[in-house]
Amino acid sequence: MRIFKKIFVSALLTLMLFLSVNQSITFASSVGDTLDKAEAGWTRYNYNDANITYLGGKWFKDTSGPGTWNSPWERYGTSLKFNFTGTKLRLISTTWWSGSNSIDVFIDGVKVDNFSLEDKNKANNIKVSKIMYEKLGLAQGEHSVEFVNNTNSYIFIYSIDTDGQLKPFNLIKSGSQPGTEQPGTQQPGTQQPGTQQPGTQQPGTQQPGTQQPGTQQPGTQQPGTEQPAEPTGDRAILTVTMDNGFDKEFDLSKKELNAFIAWYDAKDAGRGPSFFAIDKHNNNKGPFSNRKDYVIFNKILTFEVSEYSTK
Repeated sequence: MRIFKKIFVSALLTLMLFLSVNQSITFASSVGDTLDKAEAGWTRYNYNDANITYLGGKWFKDTSGPGTWNSPWERYGTSLKFNFTGTKLRLISTTWWSGSNSIDVFIDGVKVDNFSLEDKNKANNIKVSKIMYEKLGLAQGEHSVEFVNNTNSYIFIYSIDTDGQLKPFNLIKSGSQPGTEQPGTQQPGTQQPGTQQPGTQQPGTQQPGTQQPGTQQPGTQQPGTEQPAEPTGDRAILTVTMDNGFDKEFDLSKKELNAFIAWYDAKDAGRGPSFFAIDKHNNNKGPFSNRKDYVIFNKILTFEVSEYSTK
C-alpha cells in the first residue's frame, strides 16, 4: 500500500510539473495580445524614456483616443529610433482607425519587417496595451532600431520592451558590433607577431628596386603629398536649407545629384530610408579614409541646385 502511495504521489507531481511547463509555453504572449506589464525576462521602457528619439515634427500625448504618445497627424516619414542591448524587442501600442497601416522596421540599418497599427474594424476598446510588433532571435549584442512611417496617419506608442538596456540611437551596420572587429581583420596600428605590414620593410634590409628613406626617385612624389584630382564633367552645387536655418553646401557630380533627388522624391512619397549620405570628397579633412554628411529628410526645408560644367 505504501509503495502504491509513493508511485501515485510521484505520478501526480510529474503531471503537475508537465501541466505547469505546458501552460507557460501555451500562454506565452505574442503579437496582438494584451500586455499590461513586461513579462519575465523582459524590461519595459515607457514612451518618455530619454533614449528614444522621435522625428518628423512635434509628437504629442493623446487625450481623446488611446492615450498614447502620437506622431503628428498628416505627416509622412515620421519615425522613432533607439538602440538596445539584447536579442529581442517589442513595440507596445494599440490599434485605431487613424493608425498607420504601413510602418517599416529597420534593425542595424536593414529593413526587416513592415507592420500596421490600423484597426479596420473600428473597435471601441482602444485604450489597451498590446504587442503590436515583436522581433526575436537577434544576435546577442547592441542593435539600432528604427520604426519609419510610410503614411500620413499616426504612429502610436505606449512603451518598448526588450531583454536588455535601452540606449540612445547610434546606427549600427548589419553584421558589426561597436568596439568589435570582424574575423580576419586587424586593428589599425597593430601587427600580428612574425608578420609584416604591406609596403613596410624589416630594419636593415632593402627591397630590390627601392630606395633608402629620405631620398626620392626622379619624377616621383613623397607619399601623402599627392594632390586630389580635380573633378571634371557636369557637376552641381547642392545647397540644402535645414529647419534650423543653416545651409549645407555640397559639390556633387551629376550622378550624385540625381541620386539625391531620387531619394528625396521617393521619401516624399513615403518610401525609403529617413536619411541620405553625401560624400564630402575633397572636404575630407583629417586622417580619415572618407567622410559622409547624413542629411535627414524631416530636417530639410528646401534645397537649391546650381549646375556647372568643368573640362
